[in-house]
Amino acid sequence: MPELASTLPASWYCSLPLYQLERRAVFIKSWYLLGPVTKFQNVGEKFEYEIAQQPVLAFRTSGDSPLPEPGEFQVICSKTEKPLRHHITPTGLIFTTLSDEAPSFHEYFPDLEPLLQKVDFTRLPYRRSIKYEGRFNWKTMIDGYQECLHCQYTHPSFSVYYPPTFYTVHNHQNFSQHIADPKKPDDGIFLYFFPNCVLNVYGGGMSSFRVCPTEDPNVTRMEFDYYHIEFGEKFEEYFKFVRQVAMEDYELCEKAQYNLGKGVYSEGILNPEKENGVSFYQARVFELVCQQHAADQSHYSINQTDIVMEAVIFSAAPTLLALLAGIGFLYRFGLQLLDAKKSETIPELAEDDSCGVLKESNFPAGWWGSKEVFELERRALFSKAWLCLSHRSRFTKAGDYQSYEVAGFPIFLILGKDGKVKAFHNVCRHRAYTVTKKQDGSSTVLGCRYHGWSYNTYGELTKAPHFDELPGFDRSQNGLFDIHTVTDAAGLVFVNLEASPTVSWVDTGLLDSFLRKSKLNPQSIWIAGQTVVANFNWKMALGSKNLIDSSELENTIRQKRSISWQTTGAFNLFQMKSEHFSVFPFTSFHSIGRTGWWWALSFLPASEQKTALRCDLYCSTDGSSRSQEVADKLFVLLKERVRKLETEYQEYVSVGNIEKEKEILDCLEDHIRLEKSQGTEVFPAMRKPRESPRFRQAEQLCKELHCKSQLKHLAW
Repeated sequence: MPELASTLPASWYCSLPLYQLERRAVFIKSWYLLGPVTKFQNVGEKFEYEIAQQPVLAFRTSGDSPLPEPGEFQVICSKTEKPLRHHITPTGLIFTTLSDEAPSFHEYFPDLEPLLQKVDFTRLPYRRSIKYEGRFNWKTMIDGYQECLHCQYTHPSFSVYYPPTFYTVHNHQNFSQHIADPKKPDDGIFLYFFPNCVLNVYGGGMSSFRVCPTEDPNVTRMEFDYYHIEFGEKFEEYFKFVRQVAMEDYELCEKAQYNLGKGVYSEGILNPEKENGVSFYQARVFELVCQQHAADQSHYSINQTDIVMEAVIFSAAPTLLALLAGIGFLYRFGLQLLDAKKSETIPELAEDDSCGVLKESNFPAGWWGSKEVFELERRALFSKAWLCLSHRSRFTKAGDYQSYEVAGFPIFLILGKDGKVKAFHNVCRHRAYTVTKKQDGSSTVLGCRYHGWSYNTYGELTKAPHFDELPGFDRSQNGLFDIHTVTDAAGLVFVNLEASPTVSWVDTGLLDSFLRKSKLNPQSIWIAGQTVVANFNWKMALGSKNLIDSSELENTIRQKRSISWQTTGAFNLFQMKSEHFSVFPFTSFHSIGRTGWWWALSFLPASEQKTALRCDLYCSTDGSSRSQEVADKLFVLLKERVRKLETEYQEYVSVGNIEKEKEILDCLEDHIRLEKSQGTEVFPAMRKPRESPRFRQAEQLCKELHCKSQLKHLAW
């Protein structure tokens, strides 16, 4: 049975060393569309471009004919003022290239100009340009453009004019032609010029855009030019339509890119007919990058010491590669942690008489706010620990779901038709788009709005348009990535993101005792919940046991009781003070005396400097008569305390829960040692890829580039 083609690895969408290689391999020697001649009508008016961090100026030097004569148009490098080669097609499109080593225009696009004869580009006046940045890799946008499987789900307005049923992509040398209806090949021209330029002619107008990579592989600058025969109201109508399509693509790309960089999704599969344009350009990128990498290796000429190291690292000896890469990784970050303590024992501590909390100054720099520490916490802690996220009472019928963002991992909980709560990564298996879009909702069928893949409450793939009939496609192998889930005797829902088949459960004896005493059970009633985003690190949770004074909540509840209850039950109320119990790493439970009310608080890490505090209020009996007042009081107190913590943050970070912080530090150090031994970052939540030969080669190349980049830091 044939195996379906895979996408490039997710690492190719996030790696800076890989992009730096792409820049030389893909961008420097390509040809780029600047636009039609109508954009350059005014002599001396210079238009700025940036191609792979190379600034370029294009302008007309003289003449007034529709097509500039030789010598009447110029493209130069802004830095050096060196003239760059350009080509003007007979129909009025202007292309340029950055490098003298690039092939000629006709060698690069041997069969393009006959296709362009269909449109006279000298008759489309230039109207407007816009540009903005998006949080996605340049390939993420090209992935979307090079197929129209998604159009009926993402671009319903576009699909009205160009139904995707017969949409086809014809690949040529270094460009692709998109045809909406094979019976009407002249109805609209949609062209992709490798690597990052697009030209769309339809509806009386034309748009061209450039997908410009920045120095950050996760950020791309989009540049659009618009042309139209009409102006005024008719142009604005056209402009509104094409901008709507562009922004729909923008949202797709940002969400897909977000999931590509989270260490769970590794690769997807491609439809050989409907996604042949994606396969075409990705294969070209892969080919050029591998060629450039091989050339770099054969011409690498540096001092003798580095030559020896290079030969060792990139030889066929994976053990030595792992060893040296591990040294580089450890030097870059691990030693900052290992040296911070100076020994394996807790450093000297000082007692703070004002609050009875120990102070400790020897945790590593960045402990409370560096991206490096946070990313390590994601791999070493949040990918391995059992995390308490919810309670069974939040789910009443099959299909009820809740979406979460935990340390950058998008996940959701859903009640299956079997009555059990399950957890899944919120990532479609096809191309990494988000499945659930709301914070909470209810549906027994979860559909991805990128390409229409649908899943049931068990995470099983139930619908995959244009894939089900393909030889080699197996629905059972393309379900959602499931997450280890446990609902305990009290109804608390725990998840563990580790990708291994089995994960050991933890001893919850002390928690169970607290829950029984606090009357917390599966029959508890969820009253209300709220999320507050705070500007501080999630580890504030370790020292925030008494974040809210529950006595004010007790007073609110007691005031709503009847006189008879106050006389008979007040004694019992004051016999038990409000208590709390913390569940490592970021959740705590708080009982409100003997009222039967309790609340849960989770410090969900959002980034190194932001935390989403999720607070949920529960009652063991029907508290509807006073529930809103109690909930309002709780959330007001929460917001007040969070704002106060934000102002006291810098003072607070010098005081913490040393025991728990050391527990975190131990987890990080253990994981660093694991990564050192393997010579690469280890993502416990990452799902095993299908690993085609090309995938393995691409992934290994990316790891080698990363290792080489890290070893440059050792040139001290």
